[in-house]
Amino acid sequence: MSLDLGISYDGLKYALSIKDSYRTREPLTVTGAGDKKRLLMPEHLLSNDLALLQYDDPLALAVIATKDPESPMALAAATRMGPHAKCKELISGIFEVVGDATKHELVHDCIKLLTKNAFSPESMHVVRNRASNHVVEIREFYRRAMTENLRALLDGKREARDFVDEFIELATSGNLRIEIYKRLVIKLMRSDAVRPSVKFMLLERLDCFPQMVKIQIVSEVNAAPDTAEYQTLKQELRWIYDAKTREAKRDSAEKTGKSWLAPAKMDFGVAVGMQASRSVDGARGRDAFRNARNTAPGFNSRDIASWLS
Repeated sequence: MSLDLGISYDGLKYALSIKDSYRTREPLTVTGAGDKKRLLMPEHLLSNDLALLQYDDPLALAVIATKDPESPMALAAATRMGPHAKCKELISGIFEVVGDATKHELVHDCIKLLTKNAFSPESMHVVRNRASNHVVEIREFYRRAMTENLRALLDGKREARDFVDEFIELATSGNLRIEIYKRLVIKLMRSDAVRPSVKFMLLERLDCFPQMVKIQIVSEVNAAPDTAEYQTLKQELRWIYDAKTREAKRDSAEKTGKSWLAPAKMDFGVAVGMQASRSVDGARGRDAFRNARNTAPGFNSRDIASWLS
């Protein structure tokens, strides 16, 4: 495909990769200082001073504006795509298609405003301001919802598991800044007013958190004093770590050997028996950790890095 049209083969690959990320619910990330991965935020897309590599491609932005379930991110992507649409007729046509395909009415309205006004500087300014304000409004809405959720938990009006599920959903949907996200989670982990069951469930859902939040949770529990509550949390965290290590080794062995999942090479009853045996072993291991009376070993920096990388 010709670059003169405003699209490229690499751009198409980026767009398909982003589409796969939405399908598998993998978060979109950008590479920051020290090659560290950070969540892609609406502010990144709205900043003219940041070079976002693949996210600067119009096809990639079109996918985000169309597929992202949250309106702040979709609107920010459409806003960043505007200058591309202004310069290339083909991209302008794609931009209009995005306006029809997006699931967010605000994105549709802003794209319509830009195209109707031929991408004038005035209309671009209006859309950019609206996008920035929308990010702030949505974050404030979700912040209040999270506060009410916590109050309901402390008042005994919300079950622990419902609280944790909603906490993760609100934090994700609200596009919380990582610093705020980490601060909220650590407050929950440290609070004496929050039941231990909530903290256990946060550990069980560790994979649902962004990378930097996961590291913060593990570090916080690991460095906590050896009170009875934190001793139990450390045992739980150590069990989760060892279970993941065993799973990784088992997956590696299965990839290098013959897969026991192949129906032609193993009887279904045998496979079920193997799975049941694994479940029993896992339950025994979990009980052993939870019933242990000795001090649970902490994690060293290499443990944390190898697990969470």
